[in-house]
Amino acid sequence: MLATTTLLLVVGLVLGDVGHNQILDFPGPANTENYISYNPDLPALTGLTVCAWQQKSYSDNKRYWFSYAVPGTDNEIILGERETGLYVFYLGGSSFGANVGAPENQWVHVCAAWDSESGVAVISVNGEAAATQEGFKQGGSVRAGGNLVIGQEQDSVGGRFDASQAFLGRLYNINVWDYALNSTDVAFLYETGFCGYGSTEADPIISYADLLAQDLSGATSVIDGPCIDLEDPSNGQVLRFPPQSQASTANFLQFSPDLGSEDFGEFSICTWFFKTYGDQSRYFLSYAVSGEHNAIILGEQATLGFWVNGAKMLTDILLEQQRWYHLCFTRGSDSGAVIYVDGAKVKEGDLAKGGLTKTGGVMNIGQEQDSMGGSYDASQAFAGSLYNLNMFNVKLTDDQVAQIYANGTFCEMVPDEMWESESVMIAYKDLFSLIPDGDVMFDSGETSWRHGAIHCQGTDLDEDAHKPDCWQTEEGRRYKDNSNLGYIVGDVDAAKAACYAYGKCKTLTCYMKNGEQRCDMLSTYEKQKKDNKKTSYTYRC
Repeated sequence: MLATTTLLLVVGLVLGDVGHNQILDFPGPANTENYISYNPDLPALTGLTVCAWQQKSYSDNKRYWFSYAVPGTDNEIILGERETGLYVFYLGGSSFGANVGAPENQWVHVCAAWDSESGVAVISVNGEAAATQEGFKQGGSVRAGGNLVIGQEQDSVGGRFDASQAFLGRLYNINVWDYALNSTDVAFLYETGFCGYGSTEADPIISYADLLAQDLSGATSVIDGPCIDLEDPSNGQVLRFPPQSQASTANFLQFSPDLGSEDFGEFSICTWFFKTYGDQSRYFLSYAVSGEHNAIILGEQATLGFWVNGAKMLTDILLEQQRWYHLCFTRGSDSGAVIYVDGAKVKEGDLAKGGLTKTGGVMNIGQEQDSMGGSYDASQAFAGSLYNLNMFNVKLTDDQVAQIYANGTFCEMVPDEMWESESVMIAYKDLFSLIPDGDVMFDSGETSWRHGAIHCQGTDLDEDAHKPDCWQTEEGRRYKDNSNLGYIVGDVDAAKAACYAYGKCKTLTCYMKNGEQRCDMLSTYEKQKKDNKKTSYTYRC
């Protein structure tokens, strides 16, 4: 029989708890560099449970996140996916699996439990047994003294990783017990929730705090989880895309939105918008359906525009670089469309009049789709930042747009009455729950503030952004290094702001190329040379 324990009360939101709200992030692309590896000094075990919250960012198969290897048996304990949606539990080289489906970008609670005396092993997903195996390693034991790796699968003790098997995504609250938790225990751990931090009577032999105390290899990092503000964890989190020179088709946030079961004619999309590109024809939102990849597009084609079902409506406004704007796009199939900038109406007219937009499509933030879910063009990829992007199932009125704009109050979120009326179709906090692709990231605090955002977490920041007195002009001088921070096309003030926002940028070297001013961003004051065609600007504070 599986061992029985008495459960403790839920440990609530105590931010002092080691590891609480601290997420292990294993970013792509797939590689063998990202992991935690150490010897936990385990004794021989005749019972075992491993539990964790898992959010994967891959869609292929055969990826593992937990690997314990001993000399002669590299598959002493393994947890992960052997095929898409097939969770597997290896013990001493033997295995069994549970076909449960494994959606991308969703947090799933996974437990694997085993008891040597009874030979009963169970894989549980979201608090419920997904597969039970009897006679599994009955009478056996897990060997002592092995090496534990989180994020890779060992083919020898401590090494021989395979990038195609590396875990991509996020893990939270990993714990290992030296006995088999019963079904009540496992359900309790899940039901206390991601932020509840439930516990059991007996302490784990490997705690999440133990893992977080180890060295992180490669690009593995610890990031804040969604428990800072349970009501809206996206508050203050700015969605940032790389600057123009590093924009690529790999940078985006993509998902299949739940827009209801019926085609729709009325909708609105509002967001704070900040661009770091100087060219034209870049788009920040694209919704594509089968047969119509321009179902909804927002962005600039020489000027700010709004596309619905292949039809377009353009303003006469080209937005400036390095400045935050509040944008709203509203549309009714019979009542026409309106574009607002900073709460003011700048364009209205018919847009695909009478037509409905299909559900069942793909939403992409950061790229313009030329086929559903793909066919991107790097020259059209968005570069900049977005904040508080929400989609509504109604055509907002002038007053409602003004409410959302809140007279420029950057940190104000969606008004309560819009939640109460169930008008929100896609919320910004839904986007925040996704794992971005490429170099896209959510920034808060000083990082987003340096990029021009307002700090929304209530902590005062001492210095003013981008002090003009800190810049020194060096005419006829250029700098060069191998930092590859990219470049900015546009005027010098915009380039200075972009350099300051980057953090690592210390120097700008500006010159004319193909009739445009281009400023290279550099990370050093070294390697300066005379060059009458170039002017450099260094930030000395």
